[in-house]
Amino acid sequence: MHPSPTTIAPGPRRVTVVGCAVLLVLLLTARAAAGHASAEVPQARLSATGSTVTLLWTAAPDDIADLAVAAGVWPEEIAFAYLDVAFGGDPGLLPDDAEVAAMGRDPALRRYLEDRVRILQDGTACDGTAEPAADPILGGITFTFECPAPVTAAVVEIGLLHDRDPAYRTFSVDGTEQYAVHTAAQPAHPWDFRAAQGGGGTTPVLPLLLGVGAIVLAAGLALRHLWTSRSDAARPSAGAAGRGRR
Repeated sequence: MHPSPTTIAPGPRRVTVVGCAVLLVLLLTARAAAGHASAEVPQARLSATGSTVTLLWTAAPDDIADLAVAAGVWPEEIAFAYLDVAFGGDPGLLPDDAEVAAMGRDPALRRYLEDRVRILQDGTACDGTAEPAADPILGGITFTFECPAPVTAAVVEIGLLHDRDPAYRTFSVDGTEQYAVHTAAQPAHPWDFRAAQGGGGTTPVLPLLLGVGAIVLAAGLALRHLWTSRSDAARPSAGAAGRGRR
């Protein structure tokens, strides 16, 4: 198993290389933000201990709502409402805490999640389970994979929401300089877990995502301007929510 092609090896030109990597991440994130109306790109946080891989998937509320729509748990109108609230709409249109918790417990949601996220070790899919947080909107979803052998390298495949819109993507990180962008065209990426485990591989550096917040904020402001400049017909009327698809 080879390290991720996006892994950056340390060396004499470390600052220059990392700076270039940060710029690349910013460009990728800016492009990814265009596929997410709230300008928050879903993130997968990866870790591996022994033969267990853990993946925490978090996203903006409207993207979590889209998961429930894709799984057939919630109607489209609820995702519309979350998107509208992201742009200043009425929070009273959103599901209450009990409804959100029930969504997270729904077996249909778990089936959808487990069908679209995989860890492959030497070409074999590891046994995986998805566990949405008590409040998936706030806490996201934790995936746990049990592999046949201790994991130092594997392929990470994330296809969440690509069936809803091919512009959806997930940005994966592990606390080192490694990253990957899982798209509809390329949902799977090789991953080297050794650096995060402290056992070799790439060496952790300052997070590459330091500047991502600025670019995402800029994208959000641009999208908000676009949203507010649309005709009133594209916004929900009283008592209903509307959504402009990505």
